[in-house]
Amino acid sequence: MKVWLKKPIILPALIILGVLALMIIKSGKSAPTAGTVAEYATPVEVQTLQASAITPYAIGYGTAKPSSNLNVPAEVSAEISWIHPKLKQGANLTAGTKVVMFETRDIELTLSKTKADLTSQSTRVAELDLEERNAEQQLQLSQQKYELAKAEFERKKALSKQGAISNSTVDTEQRNLINQETDLENMKLKLALYPKQRELLGSEIKIAQAQIEEQERNLARTQVFLPFNARIGSVNVEKGSFISKGSTLFVAQGKNNMEILTQIPAKKMLPLLSYAMGEKSSNDSSSLQKKLGLKAKVFWVDGPETAFWTAKVLRSNDSIDSKTRSIGLIVGIDNAVEQEVIGIRPPIFKGMYLKVEITGNQFEAIKIPRSAIHQGNIYLKDSENRLVIEQAQVAFVQGDDAILQQAPSLNSIILSDLIPAVPGMLLLPVPVMAQNTLTTP
Repeated sequence: MKVWLKKPIILPALIILGVLALMIIKSGKSAPTAGTVAEYATPVEVQTLQASAITPYAIGYGTAKPSSNLNVPAEVSAEISWIHPKLKQGANLTAGTKVVMFETRDIELTLSKTKADLTSQSTRVAELDLEERNAEQQLQLSQQKYELAKAEFERKKALSKQGAISNSTVDTEQRNLINQETDLENMKLKLALYPKQRELLGSEIKIAQAQIEEQERNLARTQVFLPFNARIGSVNVEKGSFISKGSTLFVAQGKNNMEILTQIPAKKMLPLLSYAMGEKSSNDSSSLQKKLGLKAKVFWVDGPETAFWTAKVLRSNDSIDSKTRSIGLIVGIDNAVEQEVIGIRPPIFKGMYLKVEITGNQFEAIKIPRSAIHQGNIYLKDSENRLVIEQAQVAFVQGDDAILQQAPSLNSIILSDLIPAVPGMLLLPVPVMAQNTLTTP
């Protein structure tokens, strides 16, 4: 310790200086005054509610398949004599193209034989007509002979009673009468059989004509033509092979009209039905589709954004999928070939994975962001910038928006998430664009 601090007069002087300094400080400090605390206004993003045009939509996925898929069968049993050089899997051929020919020799031989039989039967009918006319003339002669023989017998019988001739002469004349009567009955029986013979020949002629028609059809069936513009699937024939009737020659897939079976959850179908909500259903599905104004657009999932096709809803599936609880809708693409654009919109192939977007008629409603709903409630701002909490009346949710079934009591909705949200709290509305810079105390 320094020497000057050890002097007796120094310590009392320091104490006096400290007391004086404390008095000076207290004399310069003013007494506290009473005041009021200002209420804090919470900044919030506010949107004015108003009805707007709502386009309901639903999205599903599915694979494409041709609306016409024909397993072309062989209609005759014969050997393949010719195959179109382009009849290969994946080839495109136009309607009316001849693609397969069968050997025709056996069919032509059968046809010639049947025609010969028909000619023979027709000739037999002409002969039968001549025989019938001849038999009718012979019947007349037999009738005359019988009448003469009968008269002669009666005459000689009378002479025998008079004793002019012997009984043996009468017996001879009686035998002659019996022979004439027998000839007459035989001619009548022969004439009676001609209609039956003609009927039998008529049946045989009809059979021959039917066989000729069948063989002519078989001859036409030896040439196979494409019934529509097609993309060829699997091919099961080779030149020279024998094909049995009913065997599949090849598969032809229509390439101009395609169909997609898309599965859409039943809940997602609700927005599409909103336009006709509350109306009675009809057995005519086409009238319901027309009323709902269903339209479709198909996108290639694995392709560019330009790869889309206009389509239409054709019909619904016959049942709800038991696993996914979804409804199947069949969407059709007409004139798919005409919509092809190289490098932009490619051809549609069987099995192509597609996204289907179905839209319905527009209607007026109020929509709000889904984020503006907080545990089933919405936050509103009254005319005094105070918080009002109401239950949200949501008809359905579509994407990031919720479509309100009923308008709330106020037309200013708060988009911000308030923590805590106290009814009546003071709010400070800020522009929507200020959302990202909005801060809370």
